[in-house]
Amino acid sequence: MDREVKWTKYLWLSLLSFGAFMLEYFSVFVIESILLHVDIWNYTANQRSVHCIIMAFMWAVFIAMLLFFSQKYFHFPSRKNKEEKPSLENWIITFVCLIGCKILTFIDWHTLKVIGEIQGKNIYQFCAQYLYYTFEVMLVVLIIIYGQKAIETLLKKESPIPFGGIILAVTWGAFHFVSRGAGLEIWNGISTMIFSILSGVMYLRLNRKCLYSYLFIAVGYLL
Repeated sequence: MDREVKWTKYLWLSLLSFGAFMLEYFSVFVIESILLHVDIWNYTANQRSVHCIIMAFMWAVFIAMLLFFSQKYFHFPSRKNKEEKPSLENWIITFVCLIGCKILTFIDWHTLKVIGEIQGKNIYQFCAQYLYYTFEVMLVVLIIIYGQKAIETLLKKESPIPFGGIILAVTWGAFHFVSRGAGLEIWNGISTMIFSILSGVMYLRLNRKCLYSYLFIAVGYLL
């Protein structure tokens, strides 16, 4: 018989997933500055691409270790609901949330994000940037699923409230108020927090299916 897992342990996994974003500072100020002798204040385009590849590798290792630990000791994420398909209503709400995400990125870029990102980049630079984003979205999904599991474990029941998205909003989302190092950026923070809530709703409406959730959140963020 499986022992009961305290809600705080899931919460710590959610917060630890957010903490993985801080590995970027280790990369910038240790690996790239000291070991690779990169001028971190004046990145060239190719140096920025190297940074993206380093971060993708570090995040991939972190994600693999976190999921291994979670599956071994908590047997979560579970695949028990893999046969349950989202209802028509849930699909509609999911696509409405996806459209909301695309509206936010369109406001930021004045076009599709993928079109804005490719401008001024060669294929190598574009692929490196999107490799970085691929693993960034994985961390976003982990914050949601562990955050949702934590609060539902505390409540001892599943909830239609996107607690995972709320936790994402007050961590990763709120961090975007200052993430670019150019002072307080109100719209960047607000839009990312809204995106976080919409992502949390999509996770719930997709019956907590991790792969489906990742794909929809990735499209909402990257396309």
